[in-house]
Amino acid sequence: MQKTASKRRLAAAAFSAVLLAGTVLSGSAHAAPEGKAATAMGVKACGYYETQTDSYYGHCGSTWVKIQVDIDWWPTDIKRCVPPGETHLGTTDEIDNAWAIAGTCG
Repeated sequence: MQKTASKRRLAAAAFSAVLLAGTVLSGSAHAAPEGKAATAMGVKACGYYETQTDSYYGHCGSTWVKIQVDIDWWPTDIKRCVPPGETHLGTTDEIDNAWAIAGTCG
């Protein structure tokens, strides 16, 4: 009985470590510039995020940025420039993801 409890604790600890590592990695991918919180930048989150019905891109920088938008039913992604703050991209039925890419907006 002790071996089974020990194995369960070890498995639970390993699982927790994996979850924690995933949280740290995913959190750093959308970090606000210069350590500013997303809410301080006027957005709910930095980067792509969804509500129950809509897709948004929260840009936490101070200048326009070029993003690539993955449209669910379209054969190619689109590129567009977005200003600082929150940009509505469409519904969650239409948009799968969006991310910043290299390039200038002008």
